[in-house]
Amino acid sequence: MKKLGSMSFGKKIEYIFDYYKFHIIGVVVALVLIFSVVGTLLNNKPLGFYAMLLNAQGSGFSTEEKVLEARFADMAGIDGSEKVVIDTTATYNPNVNSQFNMAENAKITALFASHDLDALVIDPGVFTYYALNGAFTDLREVLSEDEFGKYESENRIYYIDGAIREKMKSLDAADIDATSLSAEESGIQEKTVSGQADNASKEAEVNQDSDNISGGNSVNENTESKNSKNSDDESTTDVESLNQNAAETLDEMEQFAADLMGTPDVVAREDFMLPDPEKMEKPIPVGIIVTDVKLLSENGYFERTVPVFGVPVVSDRKELAVKFLQFLEEC
Repeated sequence: MKKLGSMSFGKKIEYIFDYYKFHIIGVVVALVLIFSVVGTLLNNKPLGFYAMLLNAQGSGFSTEEKVLEARFADMAGIDGSEKVVIDTTATYNPNVNSQFNMAENAKITALFASHDLDALVIDPGVFTYYALNGAFTDLREVLSEDEFGKYESENRIYYIDGAIREKMKSLDAADIDATSLSAEESGIQEKTVSGQADNASKEAEVNQDSDNISGGNSVNENTESKNSKNSDDESTTDVESLNQNAAETLDEMEQFAADLMGTPDVVAREDFMLPDPEKMEKPIPVGIIVTDVKLLSENGYFERTVPVFGVPVVSDRKELAVKFLQFLEEC
């Protein structure tokens, strides 16, 4: 101690490190391991809520995701034992064929499949793309009568036509049936050809000395072959006609849906028109327009398009999705 007392500060540090460097290194390594384990445990918390703002790009974002997540967790009463995720960077356009776009679609599909996605805010074109595939809940099932009436009076409810969705499902089923029928017809044709070959082989073994009988058999074989060919041609024509009609009808339905509710692309704000439920056979309210809500407008989200809020039908936390809607409007 006397020796340390007579040393300068720099010499003291050097002396201590020389004699205790292994102890110091051990303490540092232990602290790193502790922080690493704690960080891993925190990041592996069970998911308490997942929201996605899809295609939300703007000129600049002022609030970080972590801040939004903490604020919503506090507002919704989600304690620290569960993880809250608000993804504001995801993008997807069904019309773009790229590796990045396919990866984003795979990510969204996985979230739907695992029932982890609780709330979606999307531009109207891509929203309709998902809605026509049955992705969103009827809002009358998750909102109270007063809440639904409020949004309806403000003309903010986004409808899709359930009749279109049902017809598109039936057309998909028709495509599958047509494919199965085509395969079945191919099998029948193969059996017919095989049967004809067997018959020809057997007839070759029959008495070949009688020219009249052989000639008669030849005529009969030609007649049967023509009849079989005509039958096969008619079956093939029927299958092709069914496939063509199904494809044409599907194209017409997709075009009708596009004309009514927008193409599956990012719709510019100035080009947006709210779908009119009066023109629909079975109007279903699946979305809420959230263009002017405070959180989105103040942070520059969806500057170039119209954001639509929806609750995924697979969500197991729909009550939290409704709270997230309130969070968007109030915070």
